[in-house]
Amino acid sequence: MRNQLSLITLACLGLLLAACTRSVTGASLPTATEDPLTSVFNTIATQTALAAGDKGGNKGATPTATSLFGATATLASSPTTSPTATTTPAPITQLPVPSNYKLHEGEWPYCLARRFNIDPAAILDANGLTEDEANNLSVGAKLVIPVDDVGTYGPNRQLRSHPTTYTASGADSFFSIACAFGDVWPEHIAEANGMELDDNLKSGMQLHIP
Repeated sequence: MRNQLSLITLACLGLLLAACTRSVTGASLPTATEDPLTSVFNTIATQTALAAGDKGGNKGATPTATSLFGATATLASSPTTSPTATTTPAPITQLPVPSNYKLHEGEWPYCLARRFNIDPAAILDANGLTEDEANNLSVGAKLVIPVDDVGTYGPNRQLRSHPTTYTASGADSFFSIACAFGDVWPEHIAEANGMELDDNLKSGMQLHIP
């Protein structure tokens, strides 16, 4: 009986030692790791080669990823992102202040003073006009514009706030609308709406005022 207990004890100790040995051995062995990208390339290469081999009758060769795809470093590099195209409004063409000007329907010297940023008195003096005469000029009247006085009008050149949308009437032109806003050029209103300066404006037409 005592011998049987001894044998059982020895057997148990043997099993414990074997288990410990396997645990220590398994923990100490390093586990090989593979780069995920390389694994993908190798898998694709193998499948491609096998497919080609089935067609050509050569089933024994298993090429590597490098033989099919070239340098691995090139494939692993990040793709270049193309810049996103953006659309921006076209800038309004800047125009020089003219030294001479011919009045259009709906214009008068004080209107030009606001548009060109010139003291109204300077325009009247340059043309020898009184205030009454300036208010009663006919369409087509020619005026001298004192360009050396540009920038002398002062504050409050604007009569109406803009940018905005304006609904044209049957009597409007780009010239009269520009005078109604004060510091806006008729050329700029036409350009902002993709039109020509001498185009007719229909009643009810919506115009962008820059």
